[in-house]
Amino acid sequence: MENNANQEKLRVVSPTVRELDLEISPELVKKEYEKVLKDYVSRVKLPGFRKGFAPKDMVQRMFEAEIKEAVLDNLIPENLRQELESLKVVPVNVPTVKSIDFSLDGGVRYQVSFEVWPEFDLPSDYLDKKVEKEKAQLAEAEVDAVLNRLRENAAEYLPVTERGVQAGDYVVIEIQGKDMASRKFMPVEKVVVLAGHPDNEPQLNEVLPGLKPGDEKTFTVNYPPDYRQKKFAGKEIEYRLKVLEIKEKKLPELNDDFARLVDQVENLEALKEKIRQDLVSHREEEARDKAINQYLEKLAAEINLVIPESMVKEEAQAIIGRQFREEELKKIPSDLWPGLLEQARKQAEANLKNHLLLRKIASREGLEITPEEFEQELKRVSESRNIPLDQLRAALAREGRDEDWKLNLLLRKTVDFLAGRIIIE
Repeated sequence: MENNANQEKLRVVSPTVRELDLEISPELVKKEYEKVLKDYVSRVKLPGFRKGFAPKDMVQRMFEAEIKEAVLDNLIPENLRQELESLKVVPVNVPTVKSIDFSLDGGVRYQVSFEVWPEFDLPSDYLDKKVEKEKAQLAEAEVDAVLNRLRENAAEYLPVTERGVQAGDYVVIEIQGKDMASRKFMPVEKVVVLAGHPDNEPQLNEVLPGLKPGDEKTFTVNYPPDYRQKKFAGKEIEYRLKVLEIKEKKLPELNDDFARLVDQVENLEALKEKIRQDLVSHREEEARDKAINQYLEKLAAEINLVIPESMVKEEAQAIIGRQFREEELKKIPSDLWPGLLEQARKQAEANLKNHLLLRKIASREGLEITPEEFEQELKRVSESRNIPLDQLRAALAREGRDEDWKLNLLLRKTVDFLAGRIIIE
């Protein structure tokens, strides 16, 4: 009977929004009020009275609003916690108090609003809805592109002494600027520049070619008023540079020796084949993930799955935080922010829907992570990251992340389960 009365307090506003009308008895309110008032009397100092000796009714009149606020702050959180616990309701955000009716004789009546994860069921035939997986396509030029990146990574930078700077050289220079208006010198800097790079100041690219170690040169840059670095905007700066060192990039030849250097393979053809297989495997995984996402998107639309707004905002902020460093965020123009936020919001909503659906499917199909599976995952991560297994276990236990890892492993297991049942090759 009591449980039914409690449930009547809870109103379903939408699939994710709930409201509660709650009361705190006059007895509790009066008791707390007297306690707070007594505390105020002991602490406040009023003109003409020693601290702690001001008349009670005078303190009550002068600090009525503060006393009332303290009573509410002391009573509502605990009352709300108990009510939510009795209802077995877990808000996903901090409940918002929408209205309060306070009186010593009538007690406190208040209304709160909060969000919850939606309750939903999977269709009985949810595994009958198949999706096709795209075939992995691979062009030979993509293999060549990977080979070129490997060559770039293996490049040597050899000192040059017999000639001057050429485009593509890495040049170590000492450079100092002077503001031509104020005649003030800027600090001397030692930097490395890539000769001829389009991001360099055009004037720098003009004076560098042909310079040898020890050579000096001056050049002037007139920065426009809207230049991206405000300290230079609208100024005329004269630079003096001195070449300290020139390094020429030397790429290794594409041959069998190179293949053995970058991987444990017999020859160049074996390296190409390994690259080809890795690329195809990656494409296959991408195609599988795309098919699963399409399936989950259709399933979410079919059951009209709705995500709490506060969770969407939180996830969108996390996505932006993963994409950009703090200093990069500060440089994003204001007119680009609406599009960036909308894109992050859509991705956040899709991520959360997929997460809820995969957990529901795991529960429906009785999928779980066994101790043996978790141990295998720890060993795999330990080997791939070159971290001692005991050290990894200790770090997870210390940070309380065991359950998070198990959940991620369960979601991956659920994706594998889906892939074997709903994907058409």
